[in-house]
Amino acid sequence: MTFDAPPLHVFDVEAHRGGAGLWPENTLEAFGRALALGVSTLELDVHLTAEDDVVVTHDPVLDDTRMIRTLTRADLPPTMPLLRQVAALLDERGAAPVRVNLEIKYDAVDASGLTTREAFVEKVVDALRIDGLVPRTSIQCFDWGVLDRVGDVEPGLERNVLVSPRYLRATEGPSPWLDGVVVDDDVVAAAAAQGFTAISPIHGSPYRSGVDDPAYEPYATAVLVDAAHAAGLAVIPYVVDDAATMRHLVGLGVDGLITNRPDLLREVLADEGMDVPRPFPG
Repeated sequence: MTFDAPPLHVFDVEAHRGGAGLWPENTLEAFGRALALGVSTLELDVHLTAEDDVVVTHDPVLDDTRMIRTLTRADLPPTMPLLRQVAALLDERGAAPVRVNLEIKYDAVDASGLTTREAFVEKVVDALRIDGLVPRTSIQCFDWGVLDRVGDVEPGLERNVLVSPRYLRATEGPSPWLDGVVVDDDVVAAAAAQGFTAISPIHGSPYRSGVDDPAYEPYATAVLVDAAHAAGLAVIPYVVDDAATMRHLVGLGVDGLITNRPDLLREVLADEGMDVPRPFPG
């Protein structure tokens, strides 16, 4: 099966964990409702089970105690879907233009209870190949080493580096999230040099309140957006849930937004006279 890319003029409305501000996050219910609403991308997180099933969930533990990596599919709640079930949902809805932005939840600080970068990437890429998702999927991660390995294993996958100052610097020595990559003060140039497709910066701090907060300090600035575009990188800030910040970033020319409120982002885009993604109802 082949998948058509969304039209270039459609702003990338990425439903964070399926739209976590509206529905139970990282569930088939959320992804189905997001498709019915109309989004261009389903953003989701994955972990591996003890049997190397790729499951869609944000946290590495179940019930705050048991590592998912030590559990089988039978041990997990039925609301925690397999990546394969998300692929099936997209197929059932005929949602060929809708993409997947998949975050590999590797922990560069403590991966002892998870797996190696290499093994994590290999299993996720295998799952994407089996379900025919490679042409419509981008892999995102805070860990630069994971993204480098994705490029080695499957060059057809787009790679989006998640960027926040807290991951770029360590208290002592280089940040473990950079896996030896030297970033210095120019994260855009470093990301471009690694061959990444996009940069997904935190939009600013405090990110929950946004631009209307007098204490707000932007990270996704006009300078960053212009530099990224000049380097051939798309810019897709995360996680943007208020209309004022959405409107501000759209005005800066970002290519998309990762949001818990895709309904609100659609309203902002419509108010700005921009096209919104088509819905795929059940």
